[in-house]
Amino acid sequence: MALRLITHGAIPVVVFPALSFAASQLIFGLTLYRGGLEAKLNAICDASSGIESLTLDYTGMPDVDKVVCGMVGFFHALMDPTYRPLLAELAATMAVLSIIPFVEAAREKRSFFLRTPAAVGVIFQLLTLGVIMPLYSLLFIVTGAAGRKPGPTSGAKINQANAEALLFALFVGYIIPTVCMIIFEDPIVTAIWQAFPLLMEVAQFVHRVIRPPSRYIESGYRTVQATFIFIFLASTAIHAFYVWPLLGDFETLREMFVPSVVAQNPATSSLSDGVAAFIKWDVIIGGGSTILSTAWMANGVLEFIAIILWHSVAIVLLGPGASIAGVLLWKEAKLNRGSQALKLEEKTE
Repeated sequence: MALRLITHGAIPVVVFPALSFAASQLIFGLTLYRGGLEAKLNAICDASSGIESLTLDYTGMPDVDKVVCGMVGFFHALMDPTYRPLLAELAATMAVLSIIPFVEAAREKRSFFLRTPAAVGVIFQLLTLGVIMPLYSLLFIVTGAAGRKPGPTSGAKINQANAEALLFALFVGYIIPTVCMIIFEDPIVTAIWQAFPLLMEVAQFVHRVIRPPSRYIESGYRTVQATFIFIFLASTAIHAFYVWPLLGDFETLREMFVPSVVAQNPATSSLSDGVAAFIKWDVIIGGGSTILSTAWMANGVLEFIAIILWHSVAIVLLGPGASIAGVLLWKEAKLNRGSQALKLEEKTE
């Protein structure tokens, strides 16, 4: 009992807030302010600055438009061909990080703190993955969602209608807007993409109206697994296309994915360099905290070691998005093992 209080209480309560604090210092303090990124973003949103401005009438509210302009300029800078592998890895990793809160909120039994997935997405869009995902990971662990046990009383079931709504939300709310943003590189499209957590919520709501969860109550296990399989395969394909060609070039890999602990010189670094430095810390801490939280899915030492070994290999070969999706596939299979066996017995009777 005492050991469980330490591993499921004291350790996460110390580790994950510390990661969130570190993210705030590295992402905002080191990169955004001391590295000069804030000034560069303000410049492209100032019509009088003499450079090409992204200031548009996005919402009709000047103060909001200025914030949206900064976010649009941020992602347009990341679309620099030099940093295309970093952008691709970010998009793949965000797919799995975005769907996790929606999956946990769709279960029959879930904590009050895990019931608002769109709010989690909106907050990490505003305050970064690096700051918010460690805090979500903390809630994921201390509410018992990470260590949920299989069985009919666990409340892990996601019914068929909700499972279909998850897959629909992923495609309509995240995949399509992300692909459009990268292909078109249009300020309005990029501005719309910023609201993808809300788009996912709306898509899920619309699907539930068409296919009410109260009518389609059978297990949606296979559809949930299909969602994770799609993310796994897509993330692996993206990683293979953009990162595998760099695996022999350690210097390029370092420049592309390893952040610096020293602030960039604002006079010599470009806007794209500043955004890339920001994103590196964001993905490492935001994605890393989620990867770390999967250790609490283990029931016993052998499963813990297996998860650690999986991530050690999969992150390099398949990418962080696929690495996380792989563990989620395993977790979902474990949670549904009992219900699937019971269904098979009922069919054979």
